[in-house]
Amino acid sequence: HQIPGVKGRQVNHIFGSCNIDRNLQETMAKDEIDLVEQCFVRVKRMSSESTTFFKYLDEEAWSLVTTWGHLFTGLSSRRCLVAGVINGTGGPVQIKSTKLMEGGSPCYTIPTKEFDPVQGILHAGGCILIFGWGVTPNLLQDGNVFLSLETDGFVSNLATFKNRDTFAEAMPGYQVGFLEKSVDDSGWWAKYWLLVRRKS
Repeated sequence: HQIPGVKGRQVNHIFGSCNIDRNLQETMAKDEIDLVEQCFVRVKRMSSESTTFFKYLDEEAWSLVTTWGHLFTGLSSRRCLVAGVINGTGGPVQIKSTKLMEGGSPCYTIPTKEFDPVQGILHAGGCILIFGWGVTPNLLQDGNVFLSLETDGFVSNLATFKNRDTFAEAMPGYQVGFLEKSVDDSGWWAKYWLLVRRKS
């Protein structure tokens, strides 16, 4: 079935199906900022006109997780969280706020072509990835990541661990659902995909 605003007919893709470890020599980043910047450059060129839009976005989200795991290992390990939001409303959705309530980084937003950064508007068919990480766990802090996301279509709380309230609640006139909720058994990463739609 077609999602309103998504221009290209998408190849069948199940979000999370690309979540397998792979050799990342060609996408290795020097540090966390380089990782975010490389991803940003690739994603901002993407558009829903491509039939592999969802597949490649999911691969980019997973690449953030796996490259992060290669950058920060052993005693320098840090948890990370990536969340993707797809605008399937057929109209604009305003991204009001993205903030880490718990974590050790700013909240990075990595949008596709359909995003207007001045207005904070994700146009129909567009997608935005949100990425953040925790502090290195120590005796005083477990280094979890807890993200709060607010749009005019829904509000959501997402975390790197299963026992915290993870939810997405639609605003009046909208509906929202998870396309993926993947949390590492050891709590080192979490990957989410959400689809917001107009209520029919």
